[in-house]
Amino acid sequence: MDDILSQMWREFSGHWETARRLIMLWGPMVAGPWWLAPALALSSILALVLVSGVALLSLGTLLTALLTAHLLLENVFGVSVSIVPR
Repeated sequence: MDDILSQMWREFSGHWETARRLIMLWGPMVAGPWWLAPALALSSILALVLVSGVALLSLGTLLTALLTAHLLLENVFGVSVSIVPR
């Protein structure tokens, strides 16, 4: 059992170093002080939530603009826009 665990640990360590070389953003984060890790994790989650909120807000703005254009074309100008499948 110890042999299997040591082999798995060696493989994991090798993959970790490869991933760390490929993504150099992790270098400064891993080398930081231990007490900064929770703040870094929390700020990463908050940034992800903020970016998701911006994306949803953009989608809502797009759908509102499309609805406004449709209502304006149909009710004011009398142009009916429809998509007919072939």
